[in-house]
Formats: sequence, C-alpha cells, structure tokens
Amino acid sequence: MISTRGERYAKAGLADGYLGPPKTHFDKDSKQGVVSFSNAENVSPGLDSTNLTYHEGPFGSNRLRAAMANLMTTYFHPATPISPNNIVFANGVTSLNTICALSLTNPGDGILLAQPIYGSFTGDLSVPSDYQLIYTPFHGDDPFSPASVARYEETFLKARHETGVKIQALLICNPHNPLGRCYSRETLQAVLLFCQKYQIHLISDEIYALSVYGNHDSDGFVSILSIDPIPLGVSPALIHVLYGLSKDFAAAGLRLGCLISQNQRLLQAALSMSRFHWPSNISCSIATAVLEDREFVETFLPKSRQLLCSHRDLAVRALEEAGIPFAQGSVAGFFLWIDLSKCLDDEIVTGQGEWAAELDLSRRLQQTGVVMSSGHAYHNEVAGWFRVIFSVEVEMLKVGLSRITEFYSSASDKQI
Repeated sequence: MISTRGERYAKAGLADGYLGPPKTHFDKDSKQGVVSFSNAENVSPGLDSTNLTYHEGPFGSNRLRAAMANLMTTYFHPATPISPNNIVFANGVTSLNTICALSLTNPGDGILLAQPIYGSFTGDLSVPSDYQLIYTPFHGDDPFSPASVARYEETFLKARHETGVKIQALLICNPHNPLGRCYSRETLQAVLLFCQKYQIHLISDEIYALSVYGNHDSDGFVSILSIDPIPLGVSPALIHVLYGLSKDFAAAGLRLGCLISQNQRLLQAALSMSRFHWPSNISCSIATAVLEDREFVETFLPKSRQLLCSHRDLAVRALEEAGIPFAQGSVAGFFLWIDLSKCLDDEIVTGQGEWAAELDLSRRLQQTGVVMSSGHAYHNEVAGWFRVIFSVEVEMLKVGLSRITEFYSSASDKQI
C-alpha cells in the first residue's frame, strides 16, 4: 500500500521509544513516578517541565491527539471513529506533504492534481521526494462535478501509457485553494471510486475545513472522512486527510499540522519521519489548550466565518463595480480568483507568450503596491489570473482593492 522508501521508514521505528503506555513523570513532592535519565535535557524549573523537553515524542502528545480527534468528531463527522492513534502531528502541513510524498511514492512515480491548485505543492512534494506532479486540465468542465473524474482518468491514463509515469496518489484541496469551493458528497464518492479502480491513494488537504461561510447547505464542506468507503467497495487504507491550525484558528506561527489515516503502515512511516519534522512542545501545549476549550472553539469559529464572509463580500462588491471578472461560487478560504487577462500586454503575448506577459503583468502590479500569487504559480490553464487574499485588516483590504481596480481601469483603457 505504501512505497518502498515508505516501508523503510515504517520498519525503522524511529519513534518507537516514545510509544507504549504513557509514563507517569516523577513528582518531587510525592516522590512518585518514573525517574528518566534517558534523554539529555536541561530542564527549566520555572516552567511546566514537559513544554521544554522531548515530552511524549515528535508526533504530538496523546492529549493533543485526543483533542484533535474530538474536533474531528464534532466538525468533520467521520463515518469511522477517529482515535488519537489515527493521528500524527508534525510541524505544519508542509512537512506532512513531504511525509506523504516520501511514504507513498518511489522516485519517478507521480501524484495527480487539478488545475489550478495551491502552487507550493511543487516545493512541498516533488523537491524532497524526486517524483512528478501530474496536473489535470478540465477544459471548461466544472472541476467540482462528478463528471470531472473523467478528466482525472484521462490524465492518469495518458501519464501511464505515453510517459510511463506510475501515479500513486490523487491530491485534492477541499475546500479548494484558490477557487474557494467545496466538493460535494457525490463528487467525493466518484473520486473514491476512481482511486479504488486504479488502487491509488487519495490525499485530501482539508486545512480550510472550518473557514466555510456558504449560505446554502449545498455549498457546505463535506469531509472525505464523513463518507463510509466500505459500502462503496473502497479500501479505507487508501484515504488520508491533512489538517492544521494555521488557517481555521489563525495560528500559522504555531507550525502544527496532522495526518489522519486508517493505514497503519503509512502511520508507522509517518511516526518515524516525524522525528525530522518535530513540532515544538510549546506549540503543542498552546494548541491543546485551545482545542480543549470547547466554549472558545464554539465561539471563535462562527465569529471567524462571519468576518471572512464580510471581507469576501467587500471584495466582491469592489470587483463587480470595477467590472473585474472572478471565479464564481467562492464560499471558503481567504481568497478570490480574479481574471486580469484583459491587462496582459498584447505585444509580449505575441512575441514571448502569455506566461511571459503574465510575469510582466505581475511586475506592473507590484509597481502599484500590490503583490498577488499568479496563475502560473497555481498551474492555471490560462494566463492572467491572480489570487486576492481578503483575510487582512479592512483598511489594508480597501486600499489594496482600490489599487487593483484603478490599475485595471487604466490598463483596460490602454488596451482600447
């Protein structure tokens, strides 16, 4: 089920010393508990000693993993109960991308993705693992419909027959970055059947799961965990979810992400590799306190969604008033996908190509005081699209939008 090098990590057992029943730490008052001379640690007596030690190991304490399992149960509605043993923490989802790539692919293998999609997957996945990212074009089809699976299959078969690339996994963003949409239950079931048909893994990056603010149930987030694969004839061992606190809890600096899986070999490989992606125990302690505070979570998340929706609406109004096209249906995340292709320099398009013209457009936007991720970075099918982030202070958002709309108006006039 996992790659040769993944098996090597799974067998290495690099985290085995931290597994097993939890040990009672020595208490100086009662003189009870285990006296550990096993780790070379210089403990500060002024703090909770566990926060500045190796504690329970590199994959998150049992208490943190239990708190995350409770969050998953409450908000992700898993079809199969999630236990702390199904969860491995690392210092961010970036590291978990690397862990999954190393565990599921061998050099030269491939992972299938959509177009457009989060651009940094290139660095997170292919650079450390020496494998290929295979991008799927949709040619105008709705990438969130069940019919889109046919496009994945076309790309999968083309890679296998024309280039000999063995695709080992499909990676999706749900909610999607940069389109801000969620996959329906029907589409996710179709994706699962596709993965079962070709025996490839499904990695669902659900880092924006609780930043969804659609007005209709049909817009809402459906976790892949909420779909029981057994009645569909799909192996649970093929399904893996990535989640973290960076987005939904406005805590990118904590550098905490987790892998949720029923695949024991993958989890064993991840446990070994977590040694090289160890999250700070101070971060783990903060995250545990946040997740265990049910009242805080139940208050914070609706407020966050309300603010995101308000900022999204502000950005939409500005774009619509300026006549700037953007991808419709965004109900999640922090961004809008806008079409500035009208501002591409026709001479550069003719002489050097549309992607060179997009790079030129990006430079001109920077000169006006606006920096955005471009379509090329997100492997878009056509040039001229950019990602606007609206999860910033209101005044900053207003100024940035005004600079974009003024630039668009000026550039459009010149094209005429």
